[in-house]
Amino acid sequence: MMETARPCTKDEFRVKNFLLDYDRPRDFVTFQHCGTTVAYLIWRLFWALFHVVCIILSGVYSWQWAGHDPQQQVKWFIYLTDWCYFILTVSTLVDAACVIYIYFCRTDIRNDVSNEMTWYLKANWVIFNIANSAAVVVTLLYWGLVYTGGSVTVIDGFTHGVNAVYVMVNLGVTSVPVRFYHFFHGVLFGITYVIFTVIYYAAGGTNHQDKSYVYPVLDWSDPGTTIAYAAASILIAMPLCHFLLYGIYALRRCTSRQQSASYPV
Repeated sequence: MMETARPCTKDEFRVKNFLLDYDRPRDFVTFQHCGTTVAYLIWRLFWALFHVVCIILSGVYSWQWAGHDPQQQVKWFIYLTDWCYFILTVSTLVDAACVIYIYFCRTDIRNDVSNEMTWYLKANWVIFNIANSAAVVVTLLYWGLVYTGGSVTVIDGFTHGVNAVYVMVNLGVTSVPVRFYHFFHGVLFGITYVIFTVIYYAAGGTNHQDKSYVYPVLDWSDPGTTIAYAAASILIAMPLCHFLLYGIYALRRCTSRQQSASYPV
């Protein structure tokens, strides 16, 4: 098994792969195995619209968990679930914008003539990395630490399930690369959220139940336990989820190369 995987990963662990250089930008606007650029454009537009609708509905239906008090509903903005779904939505919108621009204005990239990794593809890549890891982590944390039983709303299902499924499927069928070393993008996102919860707690902020924390596991009145949970989530769970996604990417690349070898030109 290792012999099969080695050709796909032997260059992955070079120091330069901490950066955002990549010599085949066309991989950001095409499927891995088949499909036309038009089909890929439709794919990106569909999912961008899908996630925009879902995030709007998650705000509209915030009364399902916050009640009918607008002052509690606005606390949608403090939850990690909503941060993660927001960044996922932004990622799909940026994906769609890049594909549209390249399809109409950068035919050199579309036709695999140019190897220029443009600034907007680099930005897209960072957001993509954060959104993917965050979607998987927030799903695991919700069902593992936050959910205590009871009914599950449709919105819960989309923001703690469908999001992760989308990430896996999208990663499996598109050509967008995943760098092993890019786990730190998600880590920085996690650190940012934890800093936000500290500031929110210090400012006297409360959750939708008027308790002095956003989540029970991030109760800064017990800093020792909270730091332990936060450190485990950021420094262990987030990188592990990224490595899982990297594994899917490596498997996809190996499969693609084996198929290409089976049908020589």
